[in-house]
Amino acid sequence: QFKNENSYLDKELYPNVFETGIQQFNEGNIQDAILCFESELQRNPDNSEAWKMLGQSYAENDQDRMAIGCLERSVDADPYNLEALLSLGVSYLNELDSSRALKNLKAWVKHNPKYSGIEFKVDEYADGSVMDEVMQLMHSAEQWDPRDADVKVVLGVLYNVSRDFDSAVVAFERAIDLRPEDYSLWNKLGATLANNNRSEEAIPSYVEALKRKPKYVRAWLNLGISYANRNVYNEAAACYLHALQLNSNAKHIWTYLRIVFTCMERFDLVQKAGMQNLDIFKEEFLSYVPSVGLNMQFEDFW
Repeated sequence: QFKNENSYLDKELYPNVFETGIQQFNEGNIQDAILCFESELQRNPDNSEAWKMLGQSYAENDQDRMAIGCLERSVDADPYNLEALLSLGVSYLNELDSSRALKNLKAWVKHNPKYSGIEFKVDEYADGSVMDEVMQLMHSAEQWDPRDADVKVVLGVLYNVSRDFDSAVVAFERAIDLRPEDYSLWNKLGATLANNNRSEEAIPSYVEALKRKPKYVRAWLNLGISYANRNVYNEAAACYLHALQLNSNAKHIWTYLRIVFTCMERFDLVQKAGMQNLDIFKEEFLSYVPSVGLNMQFEDFW
């Protein structure tokens, strides 16, 4: 269901609305990017790239269920859209749906023309599971092209599915070596470290993601979660509030905020959080800036 009010529907003002959406996405203006891609899809409903970018926009805004619906439409329109298949696998993992995550990651390598010439050998110790099959496919692909960062990303996701977080960390670190400016890889590394009960180590990775894309909602939320795990509640709350400032539709973040306020024994703030009004908290948390090297002030967030 696309939004009714959308200024980007004007074809005279925005004749190349898809390109406008890409620009908004790259600048971190995700709400505007969503409107642009929705406008493009109302003009061209079978545009696989537009569905993919709409899905990735929702994923950046920490709305994986919305992302999945869009990415599925992208793959329906073009089963060989590799970026959509990879994003879909990651989003399903975020929703804890391992079977669908594996299905799409398998399709990613099977449909990748780069690996069409590989002879995939079944290991004698294979257990016959989908996980084992996809893992062997990816290791074969990695041997075929050791400099394909996407293969290492898929391996990182697979290791997360199997809860082998140490191996996942190594996979994402190797991907970052190949694509150091990819903010999403830094976020994935941080999330993997956090999943491995290494929240303190995760924080610098989230900061690296935010240095590259300051309006990255998912990284702000994850940074807040890591602060909360370390009992640094004021900074956690400030990160959650900024994530909500960037994406007011991410209503689930209010739940994280109420948990932090409860841990702080600030039950007055728990009650205020029920009103879901960001302005109430402006003065309370304006001074709490993450002390991890981000050259920004929270005054810029409001």
